[in-house]
Amino acid sequence: MCISFNYRLASRLALGAMVIATSLCSAQDRDRDRDGDRDRDWDQNRGIYTRLEPGTVIPVRTNDSIDVEHRDNRVYYGTVDQDVRGANGRIAIPRGANAELMVRVAPDNDLILDLESVVVNGQRYAIRADPNRVESQRDNSLVGAIVGAIDGGQARGRAVRVPRDSVVTFRLDRPLDMGVVDRGVTRDGNHYHDWYDRDDRDRDNRDRDRQ
Repeated sequence: MCISFNYRLASRLALGAMVIATSLCSAQDRDRDRDGDRDRDWDQNRGIYTRLEPGTVIPVRTNDSIDVEHRDNRVYYGTVDQDVRGANGRIAIPRGANAELMVRVAPDNDLILDLESVVVNGQRYAIRADPNRVESQRDNSLVGAIVGAIDGGQARGRAVRVPRDSVVTFRLDRPLDMGVVDRGVTRDGNHYHDWYDRDDRDRDNRDRDRQ
């Protein structure tokens, strides 16, 4: 009877040890997965992020005043107002990095100020065109949502008016990928991303050719 009791006790202790070991392994696996997610976009060799993920909050201080009553694809410039950190706690965008802003047309036909790109250590982060997107489908979705109010400015409506040195904070709705080339043109001292309209016209022409 004593032997039977000792056997049952040993079995229970062994089972308990197995449960504890399994729990520890599961916790370690979860920690590794979480750390892997945090470092997913981090290039260890170059010490930079390869992508800025949705949810990233980027405060931008405007370099010039913005006064727009219709979309013309003009690019406006600003600088990142404070360090922006990534999921792993490292600096993704340093304070002072250059940013591009544009006035787009929202789904309700309001004009709205939006983030176009940021440049970090010479690398431009912007929306990468999706080669799998249906050609006839226009991509008018905004890059970032504006968080909070703009002191003395209007970033959405029938017109966009934002004073110089205003801080506009964007929370990314779409990822910005590193290495996207600027295809814009400069006219009369201003920079324009006319290729948005050019791509739309090309899609319209292809659609008509198929009909």
